[in-house]
Parts: sequence; C-alpha cells; structure tokens
Amino acid sequence: MLRSKNRKTWLIIAIASVLISFCYTASREVARQWLNVQSQTDAQQKLLDYIGEVRRALKRFYHLPYLVTNNPETIAFVKGNLTYYEPIEAQLIQLDKAANTEGWLILSARGEVLVSSLVDERFSLPDRQAIVEQIHNQGGGVSLVNKTKGSSPLYYLAAPIYDGLDIAGIVVVQINLSLLTDQTLTSQDIITLQNRQQRFILSSSAPYNADWFNEQNNIINVETQRLYDDTIIRVWTLQKQRYFAHTVKLDDLDWYVSYLSPIKPVQQTINMVGWGVVALLLLILLLSIIGVQRHQKNLNQRRIQALLEESQRRLKQMINKTHVGLLLIDEQGKLFDLNPMAKRLFSLPESVNRETSAWELFNAGNQNSTTLTLLKDLPKHRELAEISNAETLARRSDGSVFPILFSLTRFPLHGEQYFLATLIDISKRKKAEQSLQQVNQELAQRVEERTQALKEAQSQLIESSKMAALGRMSSAITHELNQPLTGLRTLLTTNELLIERGEVDMVKANNVLIQKLIDRMASMTRQLKTFAYSKPENLQAISLTAALEETLRLYQSQLAPIDVRVRIPHELAPIKGEEQRLLQVLGNLISNALDAMIETNQPQLNLIVNPMGKQIELTISDNGCGVPEEQLGSIFEPFQTSKKIGKGLGLGLAITANNMRDMGGSVSVKTNPQHGLTFHLLFQTASS
Repeated sequence: MLRSKNRKTWLIIAIASVLISFCYTASREVARQWLNVQSQTDAQQKLLDYIGEVRRALKRFYHLPYLVTNNPETIAFVKGNLTYYEPIEAQLIQLDKAANTEGWLILSARGEVLVSSLVDERFSLPDRQAIVEQIHNQGGGVSLVNKTKGSSPLYYLAAPIYDGLDIAGIVVVQINLSLLTDQTLTSQDIITLQNRQQRFILSSSAPYNADWFNEQNNIINVETQRLYDDTIIRVWTLQKQRYFAHTVKLDDLDWYVSYLSPIKPVQQTINMVGWGVVALLLLILLLSIIGVQRHQKNLNQRRIQALLEESQRRLKQMINKTHVGLLLIDEQGKLFDLNPMAKRLFSLPESVNRETSAWELFNAGNQNSTTLTLLKDLPKHRELAEISNAETLARRSDGSVFPILFSLTRFPLHGEQYFLATLIDISKRKKAEQSLQQVNQELAQRVEERTQALKEAQSQLIESSKMAALGRMSSAITHELNQPLTGLRTLLTTNELLIERGEVDMVKANNVLIQKLIDRMASMTRQLKTFAYSKPENLQAISLTAALEETLRLYQSQLAPIDVRVRIPHELAPIKGEEQRLLQVLGNLISNALDAMIETNQPQLNLIVNPMGKQIELTISDNGCGVPEEQLGSIFEPFQTSKKIGKGLGLGLAITANNMRDMGGSVSVKTNPQHGLTFHLLFQTASS
C-alpha cells in the first residue's frame, strides 16, 4: 500500500513537472512574440520621430547660403573687387555666430578659397572639388557630408553666386552634424547615420561611435527573425550585445538612418513572465494540495482521536525541538507549560512556577498593549481569545524587552480548555525594517533631488526655446527691414545730388518712393503689433455672412478679374467671436489667395459655408500656385513665408491661427488636386 501511494505521488509530481515546464515554455514564447512586436512598433515610431527631428534641424540651415549669394558686394568681390574683402569677411564671421554654424566660405568658380570666417582651415581640397563639380553640374544649391576619423562630421551647404548666367563663385556653409544626436534618447538606445556609400558618419553612442563602426575589425553580425505575423526583425550584435535594428533610407539626403534598441531588457521581461507563470502554477498546486490535505484530515479525525496519547507524546517531542516559543496557558491565565525555546526566549529557569501569570512575561511598560490586556482578563474573555501574528513586546527575566510575533488560540487537552500561545522572536526582522526604512528615506531624498534637477532642466529648455524663437524673429525682421532701409539711404543720397542740380521733379518722384518704403515698414510693424495682440476677454455673437460681405466689398477691385463663387445658407446662426479679428482672418486668407493666383490663367476663388450642428465650417479654396506638401506642417508658424524679401514677414497665417484659437475655433489647410490650397475654418455658434 505504501509503495502504491509513493508511485501515485511520483506520478502526480511528474505530471505537475511536465505541465509547469510546458506552461513555462509556452508563456515565454507568447511573451517573446508580443514583446518583440511591441519593441518593433515602439522602435519604428521613435525612428520616425527622430527622422522628423533631423529634417527639422537641417531645414533651418537650407536657406543660409542664399543670404550671401544675392549680395551686390559679394558679386563684385568674386569678380575681382578686393576692396570688399574685409566687410565680407566680417559679415561671414557675424553670420557664422548668428546661425551657430562651423564656418562660412566664399570660393571661386574653380574652388579656391577667396574669403572665410574660419581661423583654422578644415575644408579639404577633395571636398572643395566635389562641391565645385556638383555646383557646375546642377547649377543650384548642393550639400555634402565630410567625416574624418577622430572628428565630428561636417555637413556642407553650398549655393552658386551668379554673374549673369555664369557662375562667378560659390558660398559654402559648414554645419557640425553632431547636433543631430542631441535628441532625448535612453542611455541604451543607439542611432546611426550612414552616407550614400553606407559609411557611418554619425552615432549617438560614445562607445560605438562612427569611427568604431567604420573600422574593419568591428564586423557587425546581422541576423533576421520572423514573428508569428510574418514580421521580419533584424538583430545586430555589437561586441556580444544584441540590438533590434531598424534602418530607413532618406531619399532626399541619400542617407541611411538606423535605430538600435537593446534586446536584453526584453529578454529579462520574458524571463520574469515565464517564472511568474511557474510561480502561479505552483501556488495553484499548493492550494490544491492544501485542499486535499484538509479533506484527508477530516477523514482521519476518528483515527487521530484513537491515537491521541501517541500523538501527544510525539507532539511533546516536536514542541521541545521546535525553534518557536510555545506557552500553554490554563483558563485562569496561569502558565501551565513552556517548551525549551520559550524558556530560552524569556531567560527562564528549567522549572517554572505554575502559579506565574502569563501576562507578567509581556509587562513591558505599555499598559495599553492588546496582548497584555487580553492575558490579564483571560478568564473573562476566553471566548474571544484568538490572536494571529500580533506584534508586541515581551520582557525577559533580567528586565530587558524584545519584539515578538504573538499568536493565541484555544487548545483543548484532556477534556479541559487551555490556550496555546506561539512566540517568534522578530528582533532581526525589526532591525532589517529599520534599515529598509532608512534606505527608503534616502531614496525619497534622491528622488526629490532628481525631480528638482529635472525642473531646472525644463526651465533651461524653455529659455532655450524662447531664445530660438527670438532669433528667428530677429532674422526675419532684419531681412525685411534691410531692403527698405537700403532704398531709403540710396534715395536720400540721390536727392542731395538732385537738389544741387535743381532737378526738383526728380526729387519729388524720389520722395514718393521714400513714402512707399516708409509705408511698407509701417505695415511690417503693424503685423508685429497684431501678432502680439492678447486674447479677447469676452466673445460676442457676430454674423459670419456680414463679415464675408464686408471683406469681399473691400477686395472688390482685386477680385474683379477672378471667378468668385460664394455659397452661404439663407439663414445662418451667428458665431462666437470678435468682429475685428474675424475680418482680419478673412482678409488674410483672401489676400493670400489673390497673391497665389497672380500667374493663374483662369483664377477661381470658392467660399462655402456649411452648418455642422454647434459648429459652422467655412471653406476657402483657390487654384493658385499652392505650397509644397512638406511645408504644410509649418505654414502657420510665425516668420514662415515663401514670398520674396520685402513682400511680408510671414505673420499673416500665424495671426490667422492665433485669432481662430482666441475665438474658440480652429483652422487647417490641405492641398488641392488641381493646384492651390483649401483652408478649413471651424467656428463655434453663439448658442453653444
């Protein structure tokens, strides 16, 4: 019978082991598949975000060479007038500081350096020859990347200086590409850039920099894995460290961007999931065993009753050998018996007086102790004498106190009622808790210090953003005001000569031009003032139909040669807004449409009003020249304009967006299939 029972036990153990092994393997595989998919998705999104940051970072440098190419002094200098050398050199140095670049140079048509803002020459002859060749082949702006071992990569932007139809010189701007790695990355993720020859030019990792990748001895082991949904993931192994790799080619730059995320955290999570499932199964198995044991205990209750004396003897032996203190207390609260561990805990002699009250062992100076109160009044509260794992203090015979874990339960013996107290010395655990509390306090302090550091970093980031916005605004205002100021200086100088000659009519004509230039500068300052308007405190109910009629009446002469189509419902609810801001929004959009359709053969302007419940939509579309798709994302940003210098600050659409937001509405834009743009304006009705 015993052999059969053992065989059954081993069979159950074997089945449980197989089940646990299967569940462990299956859970790890499921976790691996799911976590790999999640890692793949997260890494792809991070890569797309980084590519967007790269494009935005480089986009603000593309126009820099053209700040110098159209300068008459520059053209005269490259043609041989060396009197402009020092002014141009000072201008290049000033532009280099203002644009935060690595150097500005002006080359001859053959590639010789004519003037430079650099003190130490870093522009090699092969690079100059490559730029000259591309400029002459393409006839427009070009870019080039140079990466030498041990130095940061340089990105060259070049544009030709034309003398008529001939290329008289070349303007080159050097940019340090290390700015592309100044992104928010985790300490373990790596981003790399490769040029068209797939040589690494930049890496966000200090240990695995571009030079490390380009060394022949550092061979990257690349492998592929296939997931359940046929997704292919690539893994790079760098010095025994494995990374998920995602690579995208930037066609416009002819670069390859790779995003590497470590596999180790994913593997650790997979292991945790597997062991968690095993722990859960073990817990279920343990609970099942406990249930079976309880059932068997009920079945064996009669047998236990018959073998009570033998059980008491064995229990006595177990009590004497256990490492837990046990007190047997009678109904009067007196000590009936103690096991050897309890005697050692309380430093009691081998023979203990049975007239000793149990509460005396717990009289540690705290008269409000629940344990002490219960033991004192045990005869009165014997029916409630059930305590489980209560922390309290006990007193040794020498008067010293120590913490214990106290449990009390009723214990019938020989037909009489007793109480069994279980004592566990928790002195070591209390010391560990105190140490843990101290560690938690130190950790909380470190978290608070880190939080303060993050707040300071956030403040610095906000200040940097403000300075960047101020720089863009200063650059735009400078470009817009320099032309009329130069014109004013020229006209005033001409007037002095004309007055000396007595040519009054020419002076009057020049004065008219001077007045126009002053009006243009006043218009620019009005735009800046409008852009700085504060948000209105109270919005009123106004008529969108009346505002459209007034705006069309103001632009009646300009709209005469244009096919204007207006569709407005007969009864239109008033909208919530401010009349002056609404007229400014409509005027800006119609004025932009007129400018866009200047060269259109059959210009057409459509204005459609469509009620949408508690909102009213206004659509303004034209068939003008439109805007490239890649510029739509920044069309509402201030100082963004495609017009020539002197035609505007690029604040019209920014003012429009601000006004719509202040009136509780919104504005969006999209390109039309047959050229032109469509603006969608959403207004809140006055009743909403």
